[in-house]
Amino acid sequence: MPVPPSDASAARLARIVRLSRIMAGVLLVMIAGLPVLLVLVAVFGSGGVDGLLLEALNAPATGSLDASSRAALLLLAAVPLGLTLCGLEILRRLFLAFAQGDILVPASGLRLKRIGIVVACLAPVTILTRAAASVAATWSNPPGMRELAVGFGSSDLLAIIAGMLLVILGWALEEAARVADENRQFV
Repeated sequence: MPVPPSDASAARLARIVRLSRIMAGVLLVMIAGLPVLLVLVAVFGSGGVDGLLLEALNAPATGSLDASSRAALLLLAAVPLGLTLCGLEILRRLFLAFAQGDILVPASGLRLKRIGIVVACLAPVTILTRAAASVAATWSNPPGMRELAVGFGSSDLLAIIAGMLLVILGWALEEAARVADENRQFV
């Protein structure tokens, strides 16, 4: 016979459900709004599209961009943006599941692992896109004035570590959900 949750336990679960519902809504707004915001900043911002691209990709601002360099930078900027939006969507789905009370279930662990993979992948993807952006931004410069800049910072290392932590926590959550399910079947 299952044991009914205590009042304190039910209150904690209600807070998790309520906050998860709010976070799912916030993430939906972010997912829909981020691309729109970037377009608005590019169009109406003081630096324009070129300035936004160079700043977002941490590329050198030497001279003006030609059409092919601008197109290459747009494609490069789309890669980490797409990965970020993908991670935010997985996170939104995790919060939606929590809002429905699906907390200690294997699917939650799987989603958490996927978020960790996205976070861990963002660092090397960002490093590679910044390096490629430095080449694309200076490609139209005369020979000897082109650049290849590769950098690895503490924030990149921290992203990889945080991503791997989420992967391991996801595995732990999956295993905990399996054990809880096995225990329920024994009763």
